[in-house]
Amino acid sequence: MVSDSRPLVTGCLVKILVFLLGAILGTGLTVVAGVVLFLPDRTTVHAKPQSTGGPGVFVKKVESLVGATSYEVWLGPDESRGHIVPIPHGWEDDPEAVFGDGGTRLRFDNGGEIFVPESAYEGGR
Repeated sequence: MVSDSRPLVTGCLVKILVFLLGAILGTGLTVVAGVVLFLPDRTTVHAKPQSTGGPGVFVKKVESLVGATSYEVWLGPDESRGHIVPIPHGWEDDPEAVFGDGGTRLRFDNGGEIFVPESAYEGGR
């Protein structure tokens, strides 16, 4: 009994096609892994809808698999769009919004304050 030791796949064209298929699959999996690892997930934790004195104030928690959890304030007509103001690490996640002439002041319990000019969230830029 003689065994056939020829390779199952022969030919240069087949090897090139297998290599290209592997490269395409590898690139696709890398893109999917990058999106899953680095694209942050935003969840609204505090919402104060738009009032007559100013924009809506929406605090969102930003989480990703890679990196620390952070918070940001969205100033705008609703929670799906608006001007984004990052909250410094260590500050609370529920600032008091004070609407005044020329903009909004976000006041925090630790004494910190962030001023956002009205042109930033009213579309005047």
